[in-house]
Amino acid sequence: MNGRRSDGGTATAGRWRRWLPHPFEIAAWGSLAVAVVFLRAHGLRIDWNTVVYTVPPLFRPTAQVLLAGPLLYAAYLLLRRRSLKPYLSRLLSRDWLVLWLRLWLTCFVFTYAYFWLKVCVPLINYRLWDQELWALDRIVHFGVSPSILLTELIQGTGLAGPIETWYGWWLPTMMFGLSFFCAAPDAGTRRRFMLSSVLIWTLGPWVYMAMPALGPVYVYGETWREIGSELPRNRAAQAMLWQNYQTVIAGRDGTLKRFNPTRGIAAMPSLHVGGHWLLLLWIRRRARPWLLPAAIGMAATLVGSVVTGWHYALDGYVGIAIATLAYWAAWRLDPEKARPPAPEPEGPPRVGGPVPLSGAGA
Repeated sequence: MNGRRSDGGTATAGRWRRWLPHPFEIAAWGSLAVAVVFLRAHGLRIDWNTVVYTVPPLFRPTAQVLLAGPLLYAAYLLLRRRSLKPYLSRLLSRDWLVLWLRLWLTCFVFTYAYFWLKVCVPLINYRLWDQELWALDRIVHFGVSPSILLTELIQGTGLAGPIETWYGWWLPTMMFGLSFFCAAPDAGTRRRFMLSSVLIWTLGPWVYMAMPALGPVYVYGETWREIGSELPRNRAAQAMLWQNYQTVIAGRDGTLKRFNPTRGIAAMPSLHVGGHWLLLLWIRRRARPWLLPAAIGMAATLVGSVVTGWHYALDGYVGIAIATLAYWAAWRLDPEKARPPAPEPEGPPRVGGPVPLSGAGA
């Protein structure tokens, strides 16, 4: 009877453990709480209205992205000539679906915190670091400005258009990665990928807050005067964000007018570069057939971040460092549990070897 009570207690404890928060949820909700307390402490009206404005529009697109994941993962398995049956059976399990819902909810949590921290940077920290970053970029690159060098090399070559197009595909590629890894068959990969995503999008805006920078195209625009005609979509996007930024800083006197919280400006670090680096690390670990195109895409994003004028080269390097830290921390905060060794197969005793005992004493 003691054994039955113990087994029942263990089973009950196991069921309760399923509903305990995962590290990615603790990180997401913790970062949200810190962000809200911080912004309200600086006199900003972060309330339920900001949630209603920001979160509901995300319901449908994020659901579509995550629902597409099983199709992407199934296609990946077929390309690798793997059987779909084990994967499909996993998709129908309750645990897989419950975790899917928890991942979906977490997307809203860290996205909300990211948007509002980023757009509020100029309302809290007025200091801009663009001059220092421009100078440091030269020092790190042995006296050569990557911004000037790359724009002069690419101008008139016909490469500006493809670079601009690839840079514009950043969000779809990030959604592709989110969709794919959140549809992995094993819960560990899904949890850790989401944790690393929460960490990079949580750490990034705090660096924005500590070291605000507009980006070279806004401060040293003459560098892009000639190549700008080859980057029309970027010029339009930069003008749109600049208009929103002007609206935000005009509200420093307390009369903030209507603005778009998704259109904040922040250069340091480059989470465009950091986001693609994080995907590259996960692809290297869980989807190696895509490693080469992911590496090429990552390099193109780094170059594109400079050529388009959004970022200093240093922004990309710091983005890579933050992404690496987020990836490393995800495996430390949610470690893989060691599997118990498989039992040795039973067989007839060896000749001359010990004979196993049987009976009540065995």
